[in-house]
Amino acid sequence: MNKNRFRIGKAYINVTTPSESQKSIEKMVKEGTKGYICVSNPRTVVYATWNKEYNQVMANSLMNIPDAEPILWAARLWGLKDVQRTMGPLLFRDMVCHPENGIRHYLLGDTDETLEKITHKFTEEANANIVGCYSPPFCKLQEYDYKHIASEINKSDADIVWISMRAPKQDFFATQLLPYLDKKICIGVGAAFRFNLGEYKMASPLIKKLGLMGLFWGKKNQKWIPFIWGYLKDNVPYLFYLAAIPIKRIIGKKYYE
Repeated sequence: MNKNRFRIGKAYINVTTPSESQKSIEKMVKEGTKGYICVSNPRTVVYATWNKEYNQVMANSLMNIPDAEPILWAARLWGLKDVQRTMGPLLFRDMVCHPENGIRHYLLGDTDETLEKITHKFTEEANANIVGCYSPPFCKLQEYDYKHIASEINKSDADIVWISMRAPKQDFFATQLLPYLDKKICIGVGAAFRFNLGEYKMASPLIKKLGLMGLFWGKKNQKWIPFIWGYLKDNVPYLFYLAAIPIKRIIGKKYYE
C-alpha cells in the first residue's frame, strides 16, 4: 500500500505540499526519471472515477498533485493535515523562474503568440532556462504526430515538458508522447501560461476557500448558462465522494485504501 496518497472516489492524490512537490520533481530530474505528472482537481477526480482509461492514466503517473481547495477538503476529512494546495500555474512559475536548479524547460501548447510572450517574460525577468516551445494544432488526440513532436523535444535536451492543454486531454497527450521521449517528465498545467501572463487573475481568498476558482476563471469568455451547467455536471458528483469519506472511516477504511 502506498501511504503517500489518499483516495477520493476511485482516484488517488499525493500527500504533498508545493515545496515538497517541487523537491520531488527536481529529484526525479536529477535521477533521470521518465514519466508524467497529473495536476488534479475535482473535475479530473470525477472523470477518473467514471472513466477507466483515465483512471489508469492517474494510476500510472509519477504524481497526482492536489491543485484545488476541494481536494484539501478530502484530505482533511481523511484526517490528513499536511496536504497543501499545489497550483499548476504556480508550480510552473516557481520551477521555471529558478534557473539555479539547472533544469531545462520545454513549453508545449497554447498559441505561438502566448508561447513567445511567456518565454520572453520569464527569460527577461528570471533568466529562465527555456530551451524550446511548440504550439500544436487543435485536433483530436489520435491525429497528433507524437513521434515528430517528441523528436523536436529530444533535440532541445529539455528535462521537463510543460503541457498547456485542458485536462484530461493534456494527460492523455502526455501518455501518448512519452514513449517517444528520452528521459523527460511531462506535466500538464492547463492555463498556466496565460495565468502567468496576467490574462487570468487570482481569485479572492474567500473564492478560493469556497472552492470556486474554476467558476471564477471560467466566466471570462463563455456564456453563463452552458458554462454553469457544465461546471455543475463536472463538479457536483465530487460532493458525494466527499460525503463518502466519513462513512469509509467509520467502517475502518484507511485513506490510502
